[in-house]
Amino acid sequence: MTNDQSGEGLGCCACSEKSTELTNGLSCADKKNIFTRREIEILDKIREASLRAGALKDEISRTEGGEHDAALLELERLRHIRAELEKERLAASEERMRLLGHL
Repeated sequence: MTNDQSGEGLGCCACSEKSTELTNGLSCADKKNIFTRREIEILDKIREASLRAGALKDEISRTEGGEHDAALLELERLRHIRAELEKERLAASEERMRLLGHL
């Protein structure tokens, strides 16, 4: 199963809609509703930070001097943001599990 990177939400795979039932009993449409809105927002922020970090790493490898140092500082700031977002992600996941009655 491959991930859907089309940006159309939380598509689970590239399977055709004809095969709606997956082995675990959830269809592709069902999997779109697994995460809470809070989790989706946090995951979107994590994805944005990751993309920005990748661009900064490219910039760091191409630049010198002040631009290089500024990019390093920005990358360090993104690492801190990512660590905070990971804490939020875990809290949101735990909240979902409580809402579902699993905790």
